[in-house]
Amino acid sequence: MVKRILSVILAVCMLGSLAVVVASAEEKTDKTFNYVAFGDSIAAGYGLTAPGTAHDPALILSEDLIANPVQDAYAHVFGERLAEMGAEYGYTTTATNLSSTAYRAEDVAKTITTAGYKGVVAAHILETFVGPGTSEALIPYHDIYNKYLPGADMVSIQLGGNDIVMGVIYPMIESDNPILKDMATAVALLLFGQSAETAIGAGIKLIIRDKDLITYQHVAEAAKFFANVVKNKEQLVLNAADNVEGVVDAVKGVNPTADIALIGMYNPYGNSLEYDGQVRDICTVIKNIFARGAAEAIDYKINIGGVEATTYEEAEEKTGEFEDVADELMNTPLNELRKARIQALVTIAAEELAYPIQYLTAGKNVDPQMRLLNEKLQEIAERQGATYVDVYDISNECNTDPHPTAEGHKEIADRLEATMMAKIEAKMSAAPEVKIGDVNGDGVVNIEDATLLQRYLAEYDAEDIQLDAADVNGDGRVNVTDVTALQRILAEIA
Repeated sequence: MVKRILSVILAVCMLGSLAVVVASAEEKTDKTFNYVAFGDSIAAGYGLTAPGTAHDPALILSEDLIANPVQDAYAHVFGERLAEMGAEYGYTTTATNLSSTAYRAEDVAKTITTAGYKGVVAAHILETFVGPGTSEALIPYHDIYNKYLPGADMVSIQLGGNDIVMGVIYPMIESDNPILKDMATAVALLLFGQSAETAIGAGIKLIIRDKDLITYQHVAEAAKFFANVVKNKEQLVLNAADNVEGVVDAVKGVNPTADIALIGMYNPYGNSLEYDGQVRDICTVIKNIFARGAAEAIDYKINIGGVEATTYEEAEEKTGEFEDVADELMNTPLNELRKARIQALVTIAAEELAYPIQYLTAGKNVDPQMRLLNEKLQEIAERQGATYVDVYDISNECNTDPHPTAEGHKEIADRLEATMMAKIEAKMSAAPEVKIGDVNGDGVVNIEDATLLQRYLAEYDAEDIQLDAADVNGDGRVNVTDVTALQRILAEIA
């Protein structure tokens, strides 16, 4: 009886002395799991929802894009699966895609650490292909990154490819050599998902425009440039890997506790060294280009003249005699004829030359670089305590766009789930860690815990308590000395 009276008196005294603590005590928090994705245009989902560079919603990162993400991008697909698991364990989950089109790993690391930084390649592309002043949209990236990164429980990083490619393209863009600049434009358009016909056509038109400016020296410089690219291709990969590790370091600098998934690279042109089952002699390819180009030019002019025909034979049959076709061509203004021939050559060059070259040359030559980069990413993951996610052999998309289709993104999400979900599930299903002093088990230590402990000791209307948490002084017993120890903890919190 005496014990109960003393405990009640002590409780009243403590409630008075700790009243100031109530105002600063934390409120009960829900269980949450936050996922953040960093990457370039691949992770951003570029090309999934809208054609063309300027109209793609994934081109520029913004709060609106975060709130309305690209649905088929792997970060969103993985986030939906994460939400399903979270629901099973009583967790609220979020998936925030901070991937930035045309950003290199180097740019992402600098954006995390430097306010107002703009990715140099992305800025150039926006200013050139979208319009003057559009690169200002990149300035908020630092604030956006640092808004979501600190609260992340898991971060995925898929970067490095742009560091390799832009290590070649950007010097070409910055060059005074018209050959290099014009070729860089064509390649940039291909990288942004334009068709081979559009990209090669743009390059041909630029070279025609600049033909009077091109000298033998420019040709020699261009040859030397590409010889150096071949010579230094391994170093480009090593530089890219170093830049990716810089992103890991930057992420850890802001959030040292998040689990990091380091997603590897895939070869967008497949791993086969052949195209359509055969390797064709270049002379045959060139012959086909001009032979088909000439025939296509006739078809184009017949169509312009009002006769609908898709082949030369069909046009000849509809017009009766070849002379009729020739007469019509002779009566066609010269500039229209030239346009037709250029258009025909562009079309055939894309089909006969550009498309196979991407698979034969890019597929073959890029493959060792992708393998080497993945090898280095695995080493970085081991060194940094991250988890490597292997996506190297996802399905070949069979198109000239290096960005994955919705099916490709689904496969990446599959690999991410297969690699990371067991670790996430273990976290969600694990018994909560006991926090000393958290008597009521709500995740925070505050005046409510002191009150409950007093009631428990007084055996007065006491609820169930966490005995391990109530043993504040760690002596194996729960008594009035634990109340004193808890009072000291609360005084330090205040």
